[in-house]
Amino acid sequence: MTDLQVPSVSVADALEGGFQVVDVRSPSEFADGHLPGACNHPLLDDEQRATVGRVYAGEGAARARLAAVELVGPGLPAYLGSLTELARSQPRGRRLALMCWRGGERSRNVALLLALVGVHVVTVAGGYRAYRREVVADITGWQPPVPVITLYGKTGAGKTALLRALDQIAPGLRAPRPWALDLERLALHRGSLLGDLNQPGVRCQKEFDALLWDELRRSRGDYLVLEGEGSRIGRINVPRSVACAIRGGMPVLVAASAEQRAVRIVQDYAPETWDEADADRFRRALRLVGAKLPRKTLLSLETAFDDGRFTDVVKGLLVDHYDPLYERSCMEGRGFVLEFATSPDRIEDARRFARDAARLIREVSP
Repeated sequence: MTDLQVPSVSVADALEGGFQVVDVRSPSEFADGHLPGACNHPLLDDEQRATVGRVYAGEGAARARLAAVELVGPGLPAYLGSLTELARSQPRGRRLALMCWRGGERSRNVALLLALVGVHVVTVAGGYRAYRREVVADITGWQPPVPVITLYGKTGAGKTALLRALDQIAPGLRAPRPWALDLERLALHRGSLLGDLNQPGVRCQKEFDALLWDELRRSRGDYLVLEGEGSRIGRINVPRSVACAIRGGMPVLVAASAEQRAVRIVQDYAPETWDEADADRFRRALRLVGAKLPRKTLLSLETAFDDGRFTDVVKGLLVDHYDPLYERSCMEGRGFVLEFATSPDRIEDARRFARDAARLIREVSP
C-alpha cells in the first residue's frame, strides 16, 4: 500500500469551508494545539503512541508499524465506523480532511483504510506542523488593514462588555462598521491576577494563536477595536504585531463610576458560584496584592471577604490598588481622542460608541 496515492489539500484550502478537518493525532497532541473547528479522532491514544515511539527508538520503523497495527487492530472496525458516520453526516459537497503532525503516516494510513470501505477523504499537506508555521509567520507579519481604536479605562469600566456588544450589533450597522476583537475572550482570561476565575476552560498559547490568526486573516469591519492590553493576558503572550497595533491605535478612555465598576466586576466574577478551591485562590491572591498595601487595609479586605461582602472587597481593591496602578501604567501622559462613559445598558452603549467612532474614522480617513 506504500505506493498508493492519497489526495491532499493545503492548509489554506482545508480552512475554506469545503472540509471538516479531522485530527488523528493523540488527545494530548490535539489539546496542545489544533485548527479551530477540527475534531479529534485519534488513531493512537497517548499510551499507545508512547509505546510505538519506544519501539521505533529501539527496533526501527518497520517494527514500530507492526506494533501500531497490533495496538489499533481490535478497535479498528469501530474507529472506521465512527469516521464513516462522520463523513456521511457532512453537508453535500463537504469532505473530511485528515491531519496528523506532518501529514505523514497516520493521516495517510487512515485515508487508505477508509478508501477500503468506500469513504474517500483527503489529507492536509504538511499536517499540523505546516499549519503552525503558517500561523506564526502570518501573525508575525500582520499589520492592521483598517484604522485601529484602542480602549483604555480602569478595571470594571466596561471595556470588555463594550467590545462584545459591538460585535453583537456590527452586522446590522451601515459603514463604517466596527470590527471588535476581544483578546481576553480568546485567552479565556481577564488579564488580572484572578482573571481565569469563572471561565469555561484554560487556553494554551498555541490554541490562542490559532484562534487569533483565524480572526486576523479576515477583516470584519471598517475599523478595528482593541482593548489596551499589556504584553501578556494571564499566561498568554500577546504577539508583538498585535501589541504594536494596540499601542498605535487611537486612544479612547472608557469610564464608569466606582459603584458601577464594582457591580460589574462582581457580576463578571460571580463569587457565589465559587467552590472552596476558588475561594482559597482568591485569598492567596489577595495576600499577594496585600503585600503592597497597609496591613490594616489587607485585614479589612480579608474580613469583608470572609463575611461575604465581596462588593466591599472589590471597591477596596479598586481604590487602594488597581486604580492607582492603572493610572501609572496606562493613563499618565496619554491624550485621549474620546472619553466614553458606559452605562448598565451595554447594547445602547455600543450603539452610542459606534456613532462616536464613525465620526473619528471619518476625520482620519483620506
